[in-house]
Amino acid sequence: MEESPHLPDQGDSLDDEQRVRLAQRMREENDIHAYSEPERLKILARKHAQQRIQEEEQQTLQESYRPQAVEADIFLQQTPPEPDWIVPGVLERQDRLIVTGSPGHGKSTLLRQTAMQLASGLHPFGGENFPPLRVLLFDLENSRRQIHRKLVSLRNTAGENYHNHLYIISRTEGLDLNKGDGIILESEISACQPDVLITGPLYKLAGGDLNDESCARLAAQWLDKIRNKYGTTLILEAHSPHTYDSRKPVMRPAGTALWTRWPEFGIHLAQDGTLTHWRGPREERDWPAQLWRGGEWPWTAPNGSLAALWDQIVAACLRHGTRLSQRDLADMFCVSVLRVAQVCDAHLDEWRQLTKQ
Repeated sequence: MEESPHLPDQGDSLDDEQRVRLAQRMREENDIHAYSEPERLKILARKHAQQRIQEEEQQTLQESYRPQAVEADIFLQQTPPEPDWIVPGVLERQDRLIVTGSPGHGKSTLLRQTAMQLASGLHPFGGENFPPLRVLLFDLENSRRQIHRKLVSLRNTAGENYHNHLYIISRTEGLDLNKGDGIILESEISACQPDVLITGPLYKLAGGDLNDESCARLAAQWLDKIRNKYGTTLILEAHSPHTYDSRKPVMRPAGTALWTRWPEFGIHLAQDGTLTHWRGPREERDWPAQLWRGGEWPWTAPNGSLAALWDQIVAACLRHGTRLSQRDLADMFCVSVLRVAQVCDAHLDEWRQLTKQ
């Protein structure tokens, strides 16, 4: 067993850092009697003061907290069942999305593009436009000059659709939500009041060991506090773990499995634009299965026009001489089953007539 540290006879000779180390060692050894009487008294007093502070904090919380539970019928009356869409069919207010991918495969480009599109009221996957959203792009990796070079072309593409709703922060040193930087993040959110926060990469949000779930849990708690308090939708960028077998890429975020459980949606962007869900979606949404490089934007969703998709569905069914399932059609055109269903419902009479042919 490791020997107890040598201590001076007088506790007053220890500085604060030494006292913290001493208290930590005491907790590990659980043997206060290994220390001199002056130090025992000092440490016991310190522990008593800490305990008193914790009790006061708990008492304050107990006095200020108001129970939130309501009876089921009242809950159903108070809570609207309709989604509070910020991106119709794709993202609801307070949703959490993590986008993963290997370095250089275009996920940062996709998220910057998404930020500009949302702030311009443009559907990122070709759906109907919507009122512009307030977006905070909190970049933890790129410098201001690097962001400028990437953003200027996106701003030009948005043109008159952009309504000054995109706010940008560059903080290349990262935000360690385990060491008090949550206050910085919340201050920026409070000042900006964004509908959507886009930030990352994830490893620069949660300091310490990426595989340490306790570090990840504290970071997730900060993010959840922000989305609940401000009604913000969260979009995070994360790296996938490195693998030497390119035939079996790991799509989840690097680090602890907590990040695979935490979001509503987890999507991996491959180099060829394939979008794969590494986390089972909690709800069916209108996510495309594929993005194409190039076009008006750096990334383009195929079949953005619903009218064009309907024409393709009709042609495909006639070509095969039978009704194709919505799943087959979705796979054929690299769109979601939900989008195929929406198009068929919008042309219900024609769809029914088509299946009779």
